[in-house]
Amino acid sequence: MKRVFLIALLSIASFVAGATQQINDKVIFEGETWEITSFPLEYLQPEMKDAFTALLGERDFISTSNYRGYIAYWYIKRGRLYLDRVEVPQSNGESKILSGKELKKVFRKYRTFGKIKAGWITGNIEVGYGIGQPDAANPHLPAFAKKEIWVLKKGKIVLRTTK
Repeated sequence: MKRVFLIALLSIASFVAGATQQINDKVIFEGETWEITSFPLEYLQPEMKDAFTALLGERDFISTSNYRGYIAYWYIKRGRLYLDRVEVPQSNGESKILSGKELKKVFRKYRTFGKIKAGWITGNIEVGYGIGQPDAANPHLPAFAKKEIWVLKKGKIVLRTTK
């Protein structure tokens, strides 16, 4: 009986605790900083993913709010998504910044005139802007004033819908 009670108690506690909100990637769009909640670098093709993981190196500071161990910074120019830089937090409180030459090694195929076009992305990414009211049903999710889904085809935004 005690065992059943303990299992029930732990189940309830884990449900109430919920998941930790992740630190989102950032994207500059129309002069404003939006947040990308779907993490485009997690969907790299296998050979690019391996090279990117190697480039990140030893990540000695991974937290429950950043299981990836990095934050990517993006921008939109002429309707296309570009990768600007990647920040890798370190345990000493500083961050290693990967940009330009470092990223060139991994994204050579998508680099044009010194810019990395996110041509590997075809599909939906979820983005949010501003501070909104938390969702009572999902308090661990970010609360944005505005939420959109951007449909991309080879890195180009072909459709924006409000969520």
